[in-house]
Amino acid sequence: MASSEANVSSRATPLGENDPRTLGSYTLLGKLGQGGMGTVYLGRSELGRLVAIKVVRADVADDAQFRSRFRQEAATARRVARVCTAEVLDFDPEAEQPYLVTEFIEGPTLQSFVSKGGPLADANLEQLAVGVAAALRAIHAAGIVHRDLKPSNVVLSPFGPRVIDFGIARALDSGAGLTGDLQQLGTPAFMSPEQIRGDPITSKADIWAWGGLVTFAATGHYPFGMGSAQVLLFRALNEEPRLDGVDPGLHPIVWDSMRKNPYERPNASQLMDRLLGDAGDTGDQDEQVTNVLADWKVPPAPTGGRGPATTGGDFATLAATRPGQPADENFVPTQVATRVANTPAPAPGGAPPYGYPGQGAPGGQPEKRRSKRPLILGIVAAVIVIAALAAVLPMVLGGKDDKSGDPSAFLPRSTAPLGLDTMVLAQKVGADPKYHIVTAQVPDADNATPGLPTINQFKNVISGPDDLLLPAISPDRQTIFYIDKGLKNTMMAVAADGTGQPVQLFTSGPAANISIAPDARPSISPDGKFAVIRSTTDETGQSHTGLYIIAMDGSSVRRLDTAPQASDPSWSPDGERIAYWSNEFGGDRGFLVIISTDPGAKAVPLNKVENAQTGNLDADPTWSPDGKLLAFSRVVKGDPQQLEIYAMDINTKKIIVITKEVGADDQDPAWAPGSSSILTFTSNRDPNNPGDREIYMTNVNAADNPDRQLTTGHGYHGQLRWDSR
Repeated sequence: MASSEANVSSRATPLGENDPRTLGSYTLLGKLGQGGMGTVYLGRSELGRLVAIKVVRADVADDAQFRSRFRQEAATARRVARVCTAEVLDFDPEAEQPYLVTEFIEGPTLQSFVSKGGPLADANLEQLAVGVAAALRAIHAAGIVHRDLKPSNVVLSPFGPRVIDFGIARALDSGAGLTGDLQQLGTPAFMSPEQIRGDPITSKADIWAWGGLVTFAATGHYPFGMGSAQVLLFRALNEEPRLDGVDPGLHPIVWDSMRKNPYERPNASQLMDRLLGDAGDTGDQDEQVTNVLADWKVPPAPTGGRGPATTGGDFATLAATRPGQPADENFVPTQVATRVANTPAPAPGGAPPYGYPGQGAPGGQPEKRRSKRPLILGIVAAVIVIAALAAVLPMVLGGKDDKSGDPSAFLPRSTAPLGLDTMVLAQKVGADPKYHIVTAQVPDADNATPGLPTINQFKNVISGPDDLLLPAISPDRQTIFYIDKGLKNTMMAVAADGTGQPVQLFTSGPAANISIAPDARPSISPDGKFAVIRSTTDETGQSHTGLYIIAMDGSSVRRLDTAPQASDPSWSPDGERIAYWSNEFGGDRGFLVIISTDPGAKAVPLNKVENAQTGNLDADPTWSPDGKLLAFSRVVKGDPQQLEIYAMDINTKKIIVITKEVGADDQDPAWAPGSSSILTFTSNRDPNNPGDREIYMTNVNAADNPDRQLTTGHGYHGQLRWDSR
């Protein structure tokens, strides 16, 4: 055995009498860890490569539903881009005990390092924040949610931070016979509020955990202090994270990542944008990550602290990290070593001053994203700016709860936001001739695999004497907007749970003179204060058809420089652009266009020339949550029998074919909140019921796979929206 291999193997415990000596083509060298879901072994491939092999425990493996999910999740994990992650090399779902094989990552875990030697130094901390965010972006792009990101699942390797132990967490949720300790995935100190409540889990749970992990790396303490699991879970639900000591350049980013409402957190790509600053706008983010990590040096091995002596447990083990393992999974240690011994836990709070990024801006126009400076180069400037903001902004803007200047403050809102598994749509079923606005919860909302349960219940939000159409959801998911065909200035707002009375918008101020087109769908700005919609008149009442940005209270109206045919606007996640479709000769389709929200900005056609050459006709554009893709519906080459869903990479203009069902009439694309891979749409695929419109789901990263059907009842289920875009 080579000396380096002997060194690594010394960190594993010897194989026991009942441990296997081989698994498939892999030779086992020792045991790296054991936990709630099984055992992790150190192994060697036939080519001599060291690997970590996670073997599922026998009683879990006996569950047929688990095996099915394991196969799907492991196959998906193999597609994760190798960016700051442990590469998934192999898996066998048919083995007596299924197993997953990943590369072995050598180095101390973040948990071990900080517990022994204290917080990371500035350079390593910034590199860690970027590296883990890059790993999450790669994991989420493959349609995976880690679900248990924490310091013991991040390895400080010689090449940079590496995220481990992802890929099959969802499979554990599936088994009907699994014990309760396996159904509550997550580690108390890093569990998001939605995990604690048992709400559907999306990628935003990982963003929350990223904030907690960076807090731990920066300060040596957990984001909600120390105590029993019950205490930490209570604090996560009811208190703000304790961010005292987090670097001023990272503080506002961590704060936004740990907002209670997952919809208000950035996604992984937006997180990367904020971490990289302008450097991230100049090229491929992966290249920028490589540049940030170019001078990474593994922190020197800690020599002080109160942690145990260095053992195999201090290093990357990919050990199962589910409840039911060591005591610290259910009780976080009451003492965590930091650079200052016996430092008392900080008081609850740590909230940044009003005015940090993402909190919106007062006034009559949408907030513009400020020019970003690279986090890695701008720490000193950030200290000065944040200190100035803390002193000046509260005096200028008033308290955090001050709603003056917020044109959306009057909107009806539900007490609780719609869950991220809940969409809104227009529905007509049975003999009722009218369209109603309803909501629907999607089972397994992050999985497009065919055959999973369909939507089994719709909740009526609002009905009226006339058709109610074209709904949209506010960014806080507490208000639903829709068009009432029986009223002038038809945009309405109602609490998302249907309680209270609806409110008619644009009845006063400059907006009272606009005339919203009867087929106009609104799109809502990311701060929830403005709508963009098609109107046939301007604020003076004169005929001037086009797209208008209108304050929710009607206090301001501004026409965008669009053609009269412009329709179906979609506001970008960063609030800086609006996509729509237009044409030159009339009709209900054309080509895609994008325009900045800056006053006086000119529209930029995306595929006008190409569609003129091919005869393609596009409509229904909608931004992906990461702002990189536009999904839309297309009549292919002018053939009405080929109405399909496509997507365009907004940077390269590359077109991606999403559906390929000839004669299916696919329309209404809508992204799942926080996911830039899960896309829903409506379609008619039953020639025996031509009036039906059902809802389908697909994963854009596996578009060749069959689509999942979400509704099966006869009737019209259409115009759906899953987020504010």
